[in-house]
Amino acid sequence: MGKGFAVVDLETTGLFPTKHDRIVEIGIVLVSPEGEIETRHETLVNPNRDMGPQHIHGITAAAAARAPLFEQIAPNVADLLDDRVPVTHNASFDSRFLGFQMAQAGLRVAEPERWLCTMRMSERVSGYRRLAECCTAVGVQLASAHSAGGDALATAQLLSLYMRTVSNRPYWDSWLASAGHYGPFAVDPTVRWTARTEAFEQDHSFVDRLVGSLTATRLGAQLNVDYLALLDRVLLDRVVSVSEASALEALAQGLGLTPEDVRLAHRAYFDGLVATAWEDDVLTDAEAAEIRSVSELLSVDEDVVASSLAAAPSTPAPLLTSGFRLEPGDIVVLTGEMSKPREAWSEVLTRLGLIVKSNVVKKTKLLVAADPDSLSGKAKTAREYGVTIVNEAGLEKLLDA
Repeated sequence: MGKGFAVVDLETTGLFPTKHDRIVEIGIVLVSPEGEIETRHETLVNPNRDMGPQHIHGITAAAAARAPLFEQIAPNVADLLDDRVPVTHNASFDSRFLGFQMAQAGLRVAEPERWLCTMRMSERVSGYRRLAECCTAVGVQLASAHSAGGDALATAQLLSLYMRTVSNRPYWDSWLASAGHYGPFAVDPTVRWTARTEAFEQDHSFVDRLVGSLTATRLGAQLNVDYLALLDRVLLDRVVSVSEASALEALAQGLGLTPEDVRLAHRAYFDGLVATAWEDDVLTDAEAAEIRSVSELLSVDEDVVASSLAAAPSTPAPLLTSGFRLEPGDIVVLTGEMSKPREAWSEVLTRLGLIVKSNVVKKTKLLVAADPDSLSGKAKTAREYGVTIVNEAGLEKLLDA
């Protein structure tokens, strides 16, 4: 007789593991043979590729980058499932997906036909298939839908309810008797599981980290054009990715900049943006929103922001820009699942005389990524070559220019 049940839920980059889709989050809830919830386990997983449909699972590449690789947690996953009945909502998908990645790690889990599927049970109990509808129908709370931990917990609660109300005890005992034993497994205790809530905790602003990393001192701040040029490229899409923040930090350290130099550069960039927005003596809602966005990124004092929004500056500052532009003949590469299909973007870019390629080369001018912190091979190559990376908003801004 098995030790009980192991309820599993996965969030993935797509539907086809054999076509390079990967797990980005796994949740496992252990349930006793009597249906009592015992323990919960969950972690994000670094897929080592782009994140797929982020609008569904809501996981950023920056968060996934802090998580372990699947092969690092695979022994722990196998150990949690060992001698237990694997359970999931839609066993046809989760059992095959998990089985594929476990096999890639040299491990195994139960075959798909030996997984208990709460979706199939729900069809008989409530007539519903989708997890949210099944939960609502029987009064189970589904918190944090489309998070592996939240969905696994809700599925475990469904299982517990069905054990009390569906079929008889011999039915459940027959399932428990089918549990497979494959261990022991070499679990590495140093591999740390990283729950979504932990990975999503707000870091200090990149400015705080950057300034805190600088040790140079000098009387009087100096405005450095090289730092400003990189800052302008970084802020094309009004997002500072983890890799971009690291690049700014490395440049500032390499140039021997002081914290005061960095603050002066950020203020000069901000003042130029404000002056440009007020050139026609009218500040639109969109311009005001952009000023607020940049002020948050650059940690500009709130009183400075308030006065910038209230009236045009008395002494207009020049717009400080690297002059980065897209021109006909430039090579552009796209990566990740975007809000507009890549084919549509390719048509737009080609019509404007730009060259759209499928892979990053040294002459690539721009990589457009669904997530600027993308873990895709294209993004990694772009960073290696120093290619500018922007999201769709940044591309639109460049095309407008």
